Amino acid sequence: MAKISLANLFDQKIIGLVRPYYGRVLAALLFSLVSSGASGAIAWLVKPVIDSIFVEKKFSMLLWLPLVVMLLYALRGTCEMVYSYMMRSAGIKLVRDLRIRLYEHLLHLPISSLGKESSGKMISRILTDTAMAQGLVSDTLLTVFKEVPTIVVLLAVAFYRRWDITLLALVGLPRIVAAANKVARKVKTKRSMAQQTVASLTHFISEASTGAKVVKISVNEEGQAASFRKTSQTNYSQETNIIRYKELAKLIVDISTGIGVAIVIWYGGNLVATGVITSGDLFSSLGAVVMIFNPVKQIGRSYAVFHEIMAATDRIWWLVEMEKEQSGNIPLPAFAREIRYDHVSHRYRQDGEPVLQDIDLTIRRGEVVAIVGPSGAGKTTFIDLLPRYYDPFEGALLIDGHDLRNVRLKDLRRLIGLVSQDVVLFNDTIRANIAFGAPDATDSEIETAARLAFAHDFIVELPDGYDTMLGERGLNLSGGQRQRVAIARAILKNPPVLILDEATSALDAVSESLVQKALERLMHDRTTIVVAHRLSTIRNADRILVMEHGRIISQGSHEELLEKSDIYKELYFSYSEK
Repeated sequence: MAKISLANLFDQKIIGLVRPYYGRVLAALLFSLVSSGASGAIAWLVKPVIDSIFVEKKFSMLLWLPLVVMLLYALRGTCEMVYSYMMRSAGIKLVRDLRIRLYEHLLHLPISSLGKESSGKMISRILTDTAMAQGLVSDTLLTVFKEVPTIVVLLAVAFYRRWDITLLALVGLPRIVAAANKVARKVKTKRSMAQQTVASLTHFISEASTGAKVVKISVNEEGQAASFRKTSQTNYSQETNIIRYKELAKLIVDISTGIGVAIVIWYGGNLVATGVITSGDLFSSLGAVVMIFNPVKQIGRSYAVFHEIMAATDRIWWLVEMEKEQSGNIPLPAFAREIRYDHVSHRYRQDGEPVLQDIDLTIRRGEVVAIVGPSGAGKTTFIDLLPRYYDPFEGALLIDGHDLRNVRLKDLRRLIGLVSQDVVLFNDTIRANIAFGAPDATDSEIETAARLAFAHDFIVELPDGYDTMLGERGLNLSGGQRQRVAIARAILKNPPVLILDEATSALDAVSESLVQKALERLMHDRTTIVVAHRLSTIRNADRILVMEHGRIISQGSHEELLEKSDIYKELYFSYSEK
């Protein structure tokens, strides 16, 4: 059973990658066969050239034989150019399609899966590993299609001329095959290790940008640089080991070739000296044998490359086989009545501690609900379940009576807008960032949303206005400006349900005032769930939930909770001091 499974896996990983390009690959194969035939014909002509022209002095053949040789070389060169272009362009196309496939797959992975691996490893799989997969077509298959038919044709010529000389010449072939197989296994192991190191380097580079402020305030540039140098040195050692193994295999082929040629010269020379064969026979056989060893060398090299590709393919398929988010099939076009947490409990691991415990709650349409509680109370998990970033471990979450696990994900998420403390802006224009959730919005609609979010005035003062490019995560804007761009994005999306995750907690008083006004406009006539930090949001809520240890321990209005909840009272006064 294990062998069958491995065979199926091989078919899925390798043949499955090449299958979309069969047409181009087969056309290239035809050109390679013609090229191989031309190589065999060139080897075949060595005998008449030597025997007829140089031995028998038939100089009349000089009129047409050089022309034939020239045409054969031109034919072989043309065919090699065509099939090489076709195979290499197919390899580039494979990389393009594979990167698109992996990126689209990445976009549909659940949050829980994305948290299992670093961003560096994901980037490495999509960029570096796919680039190696290009070699499957542009290197391995190209070499096999070119060299295997050439070896077959040249062997036929060599055996036809003198089978005994040919067998003697190939005495080193088993050694070459064994060396290639040993090197390939070593190379696959070393390549897998090297690619893991490349992923670590990618992660270092990513962190140098996204974590720049933390690195600088910690005065830890040298520490980070030292770690990067150490990992780079590890990668250097791994790569040089790979080169060492490859070059050793080439050396074995060269030595074996030298032994084979020496045997042919000694044995064949004696046959010529005793009149058993002609000089043309010897040099035709010798030429074919010498021409055979270069394709053998190329195939040995490609065999090692193939195992490198296999190592990369293992990592690519690790990402491909990650299960996508599961969407239901029930349409959910609108939100009419209520959001229901029906005895919801959640934990992030099967054996982990519960983060939410038996949440039984109904949020009515148009209601503003604030959530307060100490750090670790489960507030973020509470709101993360609503857009189905995670599914509850127990119980059910429902909108208008529909279990969210049964509704279409895109319908659910179109109903929800999110503004959080950690604003995510993309490396694109401000216009594109505002329209991210509504790509068909007009310029007028984008500007209206920006005005409602109090963002228009600072946007038009930027060098290119709405077409100003934002750096990574929008770090060339202030915190308040980023928040207002995010609010404009939510206003333009116009969702009936709004989640505010401590949206003003990190702002100064002036920025908070503008952002708060924008949020009030955004919250108008919407069902809003607020993870509360600032008092203004808490006071204006229709209902406040107090959470502790994953449970709702109290709920009511601001005035009611001040009277009956000691935890709320403590939180209230701690917020007041801020």
